[in-house]
Amino acid sequence: MLEHMTDQSVSERKRTSILEAARSVFSRKAYADAAVDDVAEQAHIAKGTLYLYFKSKEELYLAALVSDLRAMSADARSKMEEVSGFREKLRAFFEVRLDYCRLHENFLRIYLAEYGTMFVRAPLNRELAQLVRENIRYVAQVVEEAIARGEIRRVSAPATAAAIFDMSRGLIERRLLGWKEFRAQDEIEFSIDLLWSGIGLRSKAPARGRSRRG
Repeated sequence: MLEHMTDQSVSERKRTSILEAARSVFSRKAYADAAVDDVAEQAHIAKGTLYLYFKSKEELYLAALVSDLRAMSADARSKMEEVSGFREKLRAFFEVRLDYCRLHENFLRIYLAEYGTMFVRAPLNRELAQLVRENIRYVAQVVEEAIARGEIRRVSAPATAAAIFDMSRGLIERRLLGWKEFRAQDEIEFSIDLLWSGIGLRSKAPARGRSRRG
């Protein structure tokens, strides 16, 4: 039993090492220019050994992507559940995603360079497709709970969740581009305000009108 557990842990460490090498290679060379040989060399293993874990370059890329997306999603959920109120949950969502990408730049580069094209180049990996749906469903649930509490007006929760993910992707892209005029925290607050102007309770609008007349 102990021997089996040891073999399993060695195998898992080897797989983790391969994924780390893949992130490094894909971030330097991009998916199209990278080769399985490059990853094997980076991981200091024979190409045949790598193929025991991953059958193709695409499977290797997707495994690295899914691994990081799962970790980032788990971090975001954890932080969102620590706070109350829809605005605070939105802030936690944006902050965690930006911070994760700042700390994992190799992931950030392959995520932005290849993730979108995977949807059109080939049938989407089942695990990745399931993860995307799980993430949108979770945020949609947060939206539904905010509606039930009377924090925001009745809107399509799935559509709102998808829009929130789209906005976060834009924030991430500008971090990679290094546009200094866009400060992360300012953009987060602007994004929250912009969302709120669309889904916030309409009843608050007249108060601003009375203020202007005054």
